[in-house]
Amino acid sequence: MTSKIKLYTADDEYKEAAFIVSEIEKLVGGLNNLSGDNTHYDSAYGFSDIAVLFRTRAVGKALLASFKQSGIPVRFGDASSFLAEYPFHIITDVIKLYLNAQDMIALDSVLTHGLKMSKKEKQEFLSSYSEEKRFTALFGEQDFTRQGTESTVKFIFQKFISDEALDDTGLLRKETILNLAKEYGADIEQFLYKLLLDTYTDVARLKTDAVNLSTFHASKGLEFPVVFIAGAEEGITPVLRKDSDMEEERRLFYVAMTRAKDALFITHAAQRKNFNETEEKEVSRFVGEIPASLVEPVQKKQPKAEQMKLF
Repeated sequence: MTSKIKLYTADDEYKEAAFIVSEIEKLVGGLNNLSGDNTHYDSAYGFSDIAVLFRTRAVGKALLASFKQSGIPVRFGDASSFLAEYPFHIITDVIKLYLNAQDMIALDSVLTHGLKMSKKEKQEFLSSYSEEKRFTALFGEQDFTRQGTESTVKFIFQKFISDEALDDTGLLRKETILNLAKEYGADIEQFLYKLLLDTYTDVARLKTDAVNLSTFHASKGLEFPVVFIAGAEEGITPVLRKDSDMEEERRLFYVAMTRAKDALFITHAAQRKNFNETEEKEVSRFVGEIPASLVEPVQKKQPKAEQMKLF
């Protein structure tokens, strides 16, 4: 890294998130400093050069809210192929069934998880329609190749995965899949291969211009010019449980720190809500292990004094 580690103490998790958002806006030259193709003028960094890392996914909640309000594009990576998980696996199952009407595993998944059919209902369906008619019986005259990959994925979302059924993370993952679908045009088969063969098809590894929100685990093997480590507090990093391995917790924190190539920010909150209760928090012991000569505390901005009115 070319500069000292910036350490920021926030009053609570929302002010911590506000600080991170503010610093990112400075790094990319401000949100008004973008052209239509996401070019950042007079700035060394784009959104995709920046990562915000955290030990537990719960820390990401306040961050997501602040990013949404700010308009900063984000993508979420959690070291898993979420497309293999419910409900997103239904996307690959529907496409597999479209490409191969004899894929009984995909068909069973669509009937069971997508259409919520009982065992009896599935048997009746299978006996009523031959293999070549089953897809049409389920989806009508859908021509995914003609429609293109993005329209196909939108159709599957509309039919099986409503926005109301998704939390903030799920909505980010939906954006990820749709962004990826755009890249494949009408080549739905190659899109399917990408989803099935790339075990890390998550937002942290897509090339779209967005800030990376990621757990420590998911950041392994990745590097970013600028990294923020959020939630650097006792009980979060390190996680404090009876079965906690302190050396593993220390290693994960170190891994997160070493993801930064140019600049590293470490932030923590003096208070944080936990199950609707506000808890007093202490800065992580791992921060105290960093040599003081490498750390530069960031001073909180003082609110501007209100000018006296003459009238």
